[in-house]
Amino acid sequence: MQAHRAVLETDEQGRLKDMPVLPPRTRVEAIFLVLEEPPPSPTAARRPPAALSGLQILGDVVTPAIEEPDWGVNDA
Repeated sequence: MQAHRAVLETDEQGRLKDMPVLPPRTRVEAIFLVLEEPPPSPTAARRPPAALSGLQILGDVVTPAIEEPDWGVNDA
């Protein structure tokens, strides 16, 4: 037995919008749990706080400020 999780949505009449594709000639048992929280809105894009609106990044933000040998990680 293999478990596959599928979150399904219903229309205004309570009918499933999209049926999942299942293996041919198999028996499937389904238990439906109604989710209480609303689904995330696809139009709600993440945005930085307004306090950071005038922020400028100066310099290299990828290269470490301290060289690896100076970290002291491999010192015994």
